[in-house]
Amino acid sequence: MSNPIVIRKGLKLGELDAEADKDLLLSCFIDTGELSRLMDVDDPAAIVLGRTGSGKSALLLKISETAEHSVFLDPNDISIRFLEHSNIIQFLNELGIKLDLFYRILWRHLLTVELLKLRYDLKSESDNRNFIQRIYQLIERDKVKEKAFSYFSEWGDKFWLETDEQLRELTNKFASEIKSKFGADFKNVDVSLEGARSLSNEERVEIKNRASQVVSGIQIKRLNEVLDLLAEYAFNDKQKKYYILIDALDENWAETETRCRFIRALIEEIKSFRKLNQVKILPALRRDLLDFVFDRTRDTGFQEEKYEAYILPVRWSKDDLELLIEKRINEVFRRQYTNENLKFSDFFPKPKKGGGMRAEDYIIERTLLRPRDALQFANECFYVAADRERVSWRAMCAAEASYSSKRLKSLSEEWSEFYPCLEESAEILRGLPSPFTRSALSGSRFESISMTLHECNDADPCVEMVKRFYSTSKSGVSESDVISSIIQALYHVGVIGIKISSLDTFIWSYIDQPRISKSEVKRANQIKIHKMLQHALEIHTNKI
Repeated sequence: MSNPIVIRKGLKLGELDAEADKDLLLSCFIDTGELSRLMDVDDPAAIVLGRTGSGKSALLLKISETAEHSVFLDPNDISIRFLEHSNIIQFLNELGIKLDLFYRILWRHLLTVELLKLRYDLKSESDNRNFIQRIYQLIERDKVKEKAFSYFSEWGDKFWLETDEQLRELTNKFASEIKSKFGADFKNVDVSLEGARSLSNEERVEIKNRASQVVSGIQIKRLNEVLDLLAEYAFNDKQKKYYILIDALDENWAETETRCRFIRALIEEIKSFRKLNQVKILPALRRDLLDFVFDRTRDTGFQEEKYEAYILPVRWSKDDLELLIEKRINEVFRRQYTNENLKFSDFFPKPKKGGGMRAEDYIIERTLLRPRDALQFANECFYVAADRERVSWRAMCAAEASYSSKRLKSLSEEWSEFYPCLEESAEILRGLPSPFTRSALSGSRFESISMTLHECNDADPCVEMVKRFYSTSKSGVSESDVISSIIQALYHVGVIGIKISSLDTFIWSYIDQPRISKSEVKRANQIKIHKMLQHALEIHTNKI
């Protein structure tokens, strides 16, 4: 460059939070192939699946900017807390009545209402009356469709209400149906958590039977007819496509059990809404959250492969990430400094003589192939190189120290529901060479980590295994079983990769298969610690 540009203090290639980074997300958007599939209403792929920082929110934002008809549905606006704390839900949960079908009905109603608002611009009671009249005129001579129309007659004056008000209305109606089913014998039953706990065994059995009849008798058939009606009369224009975008499902909008059940119900309803050919429901889900939901809601006959057609993993190649970093550099410097077209090589060091590694490769090798990692490393580099013209190799190595520690902390936060004690489990790797064999985890190293884990959160599977190992009863758990459990966890989150035999290459959860079996762990020939975390875990490596 003829006029070198100094790297200013505070320079960043973007924020790590999607909402705070919205402007750059859109101006520097890189299409890795998922966008066209998600916007294709004929393609069943709908669940945007990826790890934290993989670009799921960017995809949804791009769709909202591109599509003519789209709306964001925020789970934080649905008031699931009200549902959790409602007397009737607590009453039924205490009785052990499964509410999966009720949660599906809630989603079907809420999604239907959002689509109708989007399609007919329903904003007031008068808008609703006009809509109802229009639908009635279309079907008044069709007795079959009149059954479906009764749903619109019942709820039509409420379609324009906010989402949380819709949920309250549905829950209150459900509570009334439950109470009416009790009959005269139980008309004075206290329908609350305390009321359920005060019932005698005989009363619990009888009331559970009656309440179960209401839950199992929820009129999902009528809502199927409603979808058929909408498909024929409301969403039949092939030139118009409608998208409901659902983000923030990984946030704390409900207690763990309710959130899992509600997300599972949403996944089931995505399949149901395939009846509407011009409509697509597009939720974004973290990989770990989907695993957690399936694990917590797994029932008899569950087959995860049945959902594969609806899941679209977000994947980035090294070339994609390199292009993203360069595009970000160009955009950030264009806005702040110059209109000159800048490149990665204008600010980062060249390979050392004799065939050294490129700076781009050095950064990307220390990521889980996701944009957030690459951008964070680049930001750390600019922070260290402030007030200089370029980032040196020395600056990159200094930046790696801070970056590596932050990535270990971020991984622990990302997987906190699945592995609450991940950071403690990862300590078993500290100071090891890479690669190593599983025998290196035995002896004093195992004793030290197992004692630490023994004092941790019971919800962590590694902790549970350790406590079984140290229990006085004969649990049948060996030291080898505990080590296998830790290896499985560390592989799952991306901390390590394994080589199953001398003839194989190393496999990683973010590139190859997301999980490994106990059998694969026991056959592991070698184990590698990811370069992203080697500095934080004091793994000995060759410096540049």
